[in-house]
Amino acid sequence: MRQAAIFICRGMGMTGASRAKESLALRRLIVFLWMAPLILSSCSSPGPEVTSLELSSLELSPPEVASPGPGRQVIDRMIAAHGGMEKWRSAPTVSFEVTVQPPGSVARVTVEQGARRAYHDYPETGARMSWDGTQAWSENWQYPVPPRFYALVNFYFLNLPWVAADPGVILSEPGTGRLWDDPTEYITVKMAFEPGVGDTPDDDYVLYIDPASYLLKAAEYTVTGRPESNPPGILVYEEFTTVDGLTVPAKASVYGKQDRTFQRTRMARNWSFREPFDESRMVMPPGAVVDTFEFAGPEP
Repeated sequence: MRQAAIFICRGMGMTGASRAKESLALRRLIVFLWMAPLILSSCSSPGPEVTSLELSSLELSPPEVASPGPGRQVIDRMIAAHGGMEKWRSAPTVSFEVTVQPPGSVARVTVEQGARRAYHDYPETGARMSWDGTQAWSENWQYPVPPRFYALVNFYFLNLPWVAADPGVILSEPGTGRLWDDPTEYITVKMAFEPGVGDTPDDDYVLYIDPASYLLKAAEYTVTGRPESNPPGILVYEEFTTVDGLTVPAKASVYGKQDRTFQRTRMARNWSFREPFDESRMVMPPGAVVDTFEFAGPEP
């Protein structure tokens, strides 16, 4: 049996194989969360009425994987369009408020650049959680998804323009692709992963990059670890805002690739790249509950 135990530690401060392994393990986890509407809807209130997208089939011409090369050059231009790598990487933390609709939950997320430790605050319920790079724990946790799953999920997808250049990523030659009935021919770059890195290295992503602005428009993803629970999906970046010279998502929605139906929206606001990291949040308080959940994939 191939186990897909997920560890959500990503580390700019980590080096070598351990950094790449944790980076790729996180990707397996993140797709599980973004494509798990049934899990989150179990505690949700009805969201805004959304109808199915009446769209034509997706058109994509992905080339063979090769990195470094022209694919990395495209990614570098995308990063530059979003404000550059150095400005983003040198921030002490990345912090933002995110609302997930449905169910409408609100969280303040703070992630340390470097080791990528994290803590969250949920003002509506008083819940808190922390991730120290090894384990996650929570207080007053009232959500159906384990806290360690939440630790870096929103950080990853809302910062994908930069983390696309993480260690362990193999970038394809540039291709072109269309998103449903959108006439734009987007530049596409496929993200694959080094053999033996992470729990399900056969997963892949396709980034859709605007040919005029080089901003990231969408990310298509396919997961092999739990295909029955993680159908292929497309995350569309619908609104951006600029904070301290960095262009970050303000709204991003997930749509099913096969049925093209709306799944959920992330609304991100109050971004900050200046907040110091609160080291006291890395000390587990009395009464906190350690998350011991492990995500297991199917047998091969």
